[in-house]
Amino acid sequence: MDLKSSVAWTVESLQALLAGANTAGFQLAVLGDPVEHSLSPPMQNAALEARGLPYRYDRLLVSPAQLETAFRCLRKLGFIGWNLTIPHKIAGYRLVDRLDSEAEALGAINTVVNQDGKLIGFNTDGRGLQSALFDAFGVELAKSKIALLGAGGGAGQASARFLANLRPERLLLVNRTVEKMDGLRRELVSNSGVTFWDFHQLRRVFLEADLIINASSLGLKDGPLDWDPKWLRPEHRLFDMVYRPQGDTPLVTWAEQNGVPAVDGRLMLLHQGAFAFEHWFGQPVPLAAMRQALMGTAR
Repeated sequence: MDLKSSVAWTVESLQALLAGANTAGFQLAVLGDPVEHSLSPPMQNAALEARGLPYRYDRLLVSPAQLETAFRCLRKLGFIGWNLTIPHKIAGYRLVDRLDSEAEALGAINTVVNQDGKLIGFNTDGRGLQSALFDAFGVELAKSKIALLGAGGGAGQASARFLANLRPERLLLVNRTVEKMDGLRRELVSNSGVTFWDFHQLRRVFLEADLIINASSLGLKDGPLDWDPKWLRPEHRLFDMVYRPQGDTPLVTWAEQNGVPAVDGRLMLLHQGAFAFEHWFGQPVPLAAMRQALMGTAR
């Protein structure tokens, strides 16, 4: 298989490897459904090359029904580790032998380390988000008024827990279906800075926030957003956790067209991927090489 192609490996491919096929150095992967769009392989392969490590990282298409089988195959094949993306971060949490304390607190994992056959689950998304926001805007989250859109989904709930632990000035959690945030409401009842909203209240949410983070699928949809540009203020900053392999997301485009600095999720991918690399290899992360591969710029 051409490891540079957009075609992903499958669980059937892993089962063939168990039968004795040559892995060609394939020892790291990102598991998702869909996964063909993932930019993790070029970024992680650049890091491996920069460190002179003889391994390859590729995409692995895994349906929810196949996830447990995929974990079993990867363990038997002696994979160094793997990443999890949509929709596997919560389900994967239940398939590892041990959880890092942060992953346990966030209720989801995005990184697995295979340590002598024992699977350890980590979550690098929270620190990746924090580093990306500082990278993009120089913001200190503890001093921010944050609106998190899509707080009812898996990624959104983990992000909400991470952000709430930082005790920002305000944290406005927004979801289209408010009932999906009931668990968070119970967990965060003692945090007076956290409030809960639905999408019909976006105008007020924007008035009360200075940093807008999107963890919903809004950034992947085509077509114009039916939001009023008058909701935006010059001091707003917008961070879309999702990204497209080519071009800006509609949410980033909408913000920039209305004078608001905005970036997509590639910066979060960069920083969470760097933390994952550190977990796998325990050595300095070649961040500049990863940034160059991901965004075509190094700094």
